[in-house]
Amino acid sequence: MGSNKRYPYLGGKLAEERELRAAAKAGTLQTLTPDQLRLDGHVVTIVPDRMKIWGLAWLRFGDVDVRCTVLVRRWTSDAVGVEVGVDGEIHRCWIWQGACQRLEQREDAW
Repeated sequence: MGSNKRYPYLGGKLAEERELRAAAKAGTLQTLTPDQLRLDGHVVTIVPDRMKIWGLAWLRFGDVDVRCTVLVRRWTSDAVGVEVGVDGEIHRCWIWQGACQRLEQREDAW
């Protein structure tokens, strides 16, 4: 089988979507607790809706870990608020900053 020259990232994107669907069946998306976040003591930076910041992050659905492309929506000095779409449903959570790597553009993940 050959490679897709027009959309070279498509195979990686489809594989990621399959992994996300399988992980989402394992349970709910886990997020940091309010005690871990300490939002009352940290400045929260919110990304404007017109701006897209992409990242490659480790998420946990139930007891299944998956590395996927996420949209960064906000952050503190310790944590990042991200969202990811799975079968048309948007999932949001907070993760530690060390679990997220910034991407210049979304396709860089694949």
